[in-house]
Amino acid sequence: MDNLKPRWFYQNLRSALRVLPVSVLTGARQTGKTTLARLIEPSRAYFTLDEIDVLDQAQRNPDSLLATRPVVLDEVQRAPQLLLAVKRAVDERRRAGDFILTGSANLLLMEKVADTLAGRAIYLELPPFCPTEWQERPDAL
Repeated sequence: MDNLKPRWFYQNLRSALRVLPVSVLTGARQTGKTTLARLIEPSRAYFTLDEIDVLDQAQRNPDSLLATRPVVLDEVQRAPQLLLAVKRAVDERRRAGDFILTGSANLLLMEKVADTLAGRAIYLELPPFCPTEWQERPDAL
C-alpha cells in the first residue's frame, strides 16, 4: 500500500467517523472504497463478505462479526440482514466511528434491506479519482 495516491475524500470519511456510529461508504466498483476504509485506521478489525466463510457467518450469526469494534464490514450488500445486527449493536452501545460499511450497491435502494440505519449512519458516495488526484496536486487534497 506504499504507492497509493492520496484521496481528497479521506477527510470526508475521517469527519463522518467523529459524528455517527456508522459510516456507509458506497460507490462504483474499483473506486477505492475498501482501500480507503482500511487506510483510515489500519488497526481496525476487517471482514469482507467476499470471503465465503465470513458471508456464511454474516448470514447465520451476524452479531458475532460485530463483537470487535471498531470494525470494517466490506461488501455488506451481500448480506443485507447484517444491517439489523448493526442497528442492535449501535442501540446497545452507541459510539461514534464504530462501524464502516462498504459496498458497491446503494443500500438505500436495495429491496432486501430491512433497515436504513436512520439516525445511526451517514452515507458517503466515493467518486472515481478526479484529474487533480491523479496528478497529486496539493490543492486536490
